[in-house]
Amino acid sequence: MRARRAAACMFAAWVAGCQVVAPLPDAEDGETSAAGDGIDSGAAAGDAGDGSPASWVPPAQEAGPCEIAACSAHCARSMDLCELTPQYPSVEACCTVCEAMPSPEGYAGCRAAETGDPAGCTAAGPLGPEGGAGCVGRCEAMCTLYAAVCPIELADIAACEALCAALPAPQVFEACGPLAAEGSLGCSTQQIYAALGAVDKKARDKVCRDILEGRCPKPACTAGD
Repeated sequence: MRARRAAACMFAAWVAGCQVVAPLPDAEDGETSAAGDGIDSGAAAGDAGDGSPASWVPPAQEAGPCEIAACSAHCARSMDLCELTPQYPSVEACCTVCEAMPSPEGYAGCRAAETGDPAGCTAAGPLGPEGGAGCVGRCEAMCTLYAAVCPIELADIAACEALCAALPAPQVFEACGPLAAEGSLGCSTQQIYAALGAVDKKARDKVCRDILEGRCPKPACTAGD
């Protein structure tokens, strides 16, 4: 019985990728040899040699919050560094924004969160780069999201970008802070977040109309509350 427990312990340790020394049998167990148990000592020695690094399978890594690895890295860092000036109401919203972009990897790469100050966080969020150097501009990012959430409200993204270009962009944006300036790009961004969280089509359509008309109620967020 103890020999079987020792073997089970050795197998569990191998699966976990650890190196342990099997417990020595007690004196009374010494009378029972490997040969007495019907185990060929030569075969046992040969099996022990199979635990080489080439045959070891590492445990699966924990998946990130998003389906795309680049978005997972971006969202995890943004939510961590920008806790006081969140650019997304939740990590789920961040994943949705990033993965909706024409190039999620490009979006994440152009908006890498470097510092936790308000301006740095804003630059690393959807209202970040103006565009260029392969980066998705803020209006393209916002209109891509709007078209995904409110597909019936605008004819195409070009029409949306024309409206977006006329809206003032905030120097500092906070996804979870009340916005006094209605008709701004910051207000529209918060409304897009509200549309993402709408529980049914009727509520979502109302938010989509609010975005076009510039209305901006107090946001409801989970980050930074």
